[in-house]
Amino acid sequence: MSRGFYALTSGMLTQQRKIDISSNNISNLNTAGYKKEQAVTTNFGSLFINKYKQDGINEEAVPLDNVSVIRTMAENNTIHSQGTLEQTGRKTDFAIMGAGFFSVDNGREILYTRNGSFNIDNEGYLVLQGAGRVQGEYGEIYVGTDEFEFNNGIIYVDGEEADRLAVYDFLDYNSLNKTGEGLYTSTEDPELVENPEVLNSTIERSNVDVTKEMTDIMSSQRALQTAAQAFKIYDMIQDKAVNEIGKIN
Repeated sequence: MSRGFYALTSGMLTQQRKIDISSNNISNLNTAGYKKEQAVTTNFGSLFINKYKQDGINEEAVPLDNVSVIRTMAENNTIHSQGTLEQTGRKTDFAIMGAGFFSVDNGREILYTRNGSFNIDNEGYLVLQGAGRVQGEYGEIYVGTDEFEFNNGIIYVDGEEADRLAVYDFLDYNSLNKTGEGLYTSTEDPELVENPEVLNSTIERSNVDVTKEMTDIMSSQRALQTAAQAFKIYDMIQDKAVNEIGKIN
């Protein structure tokens, strides 16, 4: 009986977590460069089913199959597919076509992002608001004003090359650790992408499919409600077992 309580409780917690993840994806629908997350579930232990054959005093167990006892959350998987590109007309907006990340220095560590909705700070450096200064191949990118020019990945200020916008990629995206919406750190040294395709006055929107997320939420809500109803039934049966069956002489 207690196994049923564990399985149902775990199922409810898992479905609630899936709802939270889909809700967060939807809330970041308009966050530039945001990559949706997906819940990954796994078995927490298993129950082995055996068939016993009796031959005299000898018993032989023949394995038939095993079933999951409890389903639980394993991790959040980030889907790094390309988002929709949108022209904005802002000179400080950039978007990467294909693989790769912009790098931003917040003064403590290097962050990686697909969010190219940059601004210019009061000292004239290209920045990602709230994250840090955007990095070029030679360090922080100074532009002064938004009157700079951009061509083939290179930023020109007053007709002279200021820096090339750096784009980095990773052999294993599992090394990326999420530190904010669309921001990552990594334990792996990235590789500088040679001749990346970067568009100016354009941003990459999130890759969230709002219709799918809403469908997933409704599916999880139905599963959560079903588990909650089953939990009440289990509780009633348990109550009868303790208070009524136990009184039978």
